[in-house]
Amino acid sequence: MADWPSELPQSPLIENFEDVPRNSVIRTEMSGFTKQRNRYTAVIHDVSEEYFLTKSQFDIFRNFYKNILQNGSLQFIKYDPVEDQDRDYRFTEPYEMEFDGIYYRVSLTLEKLP
Repeated sequence: MADWPSELPQSPLIENFEDVPRNSVIRTEMSGFTKQRNRYTAVIHDVSEEYFLTKSQFDIFRNFYKNILQNGSLQFIKYDPVEDQDRDYRFTEPYEMEFDGIYYRVSLTLEKLP
């Protein structure tokens, strides 16, 4: 499994960062009360991250996404700032990029795997 490139920022921008667990509880309507139970024990998290990158960093990121991760189809290992440890991630959508003439603002939509 590939590692997030060390030449790229290891933590995302705080602005617009989200780490949301998916609902793992299933509810069943019963006569008189509602029964609920855990659907599964390991929960995937939906993660949104943004990074400011220089031209050289964006080139590294684009190579990582396109060639190493085969257009984002493979899993990779990246630092998780919430849990303060490395975790497995995968892209759920292609990245989005804005360029202001100097920096690239790259937005990622990921799944943090259990």
